[in-house]
Amino acid sequence: MKSRPHSKVRRRFHHPSLRLLFLFLPEIFSSVGGSSVQEVIGAVGESVTFTTSVPVSGNLIYKGDTVGQVLNKQSETDQNEKFMNRLDWVSQSGFFTLSDLRTDDSGLYTVESIKEPKGRQDYQLEVYERVSAPQVKNTDSSPSELCSLLCSVRNVRGLKLDLYEDDVLLNHTSSSSASDTTLNLHLEIKKTDDHRRRTFSCVASNRVSTEKTTIDITHYCSLNPGLNTDVEVRGLRTMFITVVCAVMSVMAVVVIVVCLWKRNGNESSWCTEDRKLHGILSVSTTVVYEQVRVQ
Repeated sequence: MKSRPHSKVRRRFHHPSLRLLFLFLPEIFSSVGGSSVQEVIGAVGESVTFTTSVPVSGNLIYKGDTVGQVLNKQSETDQNEKFMNRLDWVSQSGFFTLSDLRTDDSGLYTVESIKEPKGRQDYQLEVYERVSAPQVKNTDSSPSELCSLLCSVRNVRGLKLDLYEDDVLLNHTSSSSASDTTLNLHLEIKKTDDHRRRTFSCVASNRVSTEKTTIDITHYCSLNPGLNTDVEVRGLRTMFITVVCAVMSVMAVVVIVVCLWKRNGNESSWCTEDRKLHGILSVSTTVVYEQVRVQ
């Protein structure tokens, strides 16, 4: 007889509506009690805006402390010395804005509106310094077949340093400790390489900025005279042949003109000698041309 009421309670507890209620209770409480954290990225010296509106009354909370307050559309934003003259509330939008950012501004901020429309939003602010342009220098200490270069940049938070040949990543490194003052990458190039056709670059970046330095290999690495490309050698040979032929042709013309001018009998022997000289010059020109072509 006593078991029947117990069975009724059990049946009621297993009603489909009750099971749905217990299923959605966690979602209901999470929507009422909190919100997801939004990440905000800022650069040193710039400003960020927390885009949750406080149109009438509410607060801006930083790491548990109220740093900005709005009461009946009247704001008080100088409550914390850290944010003095840097925190503003814009009445038209109801947004809080933090300007002249510093790296130590990073942290958790909460904006809450306590009058209609009510709302609450958490923001994780991350502030980064802008990166500087990488510097390149030659580190060769003695004559070698290799040209050694060092790419370096001042270390800042979240820094990455990449070394590229054209669009191909050759090497990379990243900031692992704030105690490192610089970040470095080494590059070695054979002096026999066709360097003029290759483009190298050093790229520094973080979440707020990117700086790129193009490496002019001809500026940092000098080639030995015997290590020119085939195109350059062929060009020099062609130019040398042209100059020699031009000089010989001019001399031959001079000989012919003088010979024609001196056609008197007394000077015929001299003219004969000039013709011999012209023959010698022609032969010499042919020999020089053949030697250069063979080389």
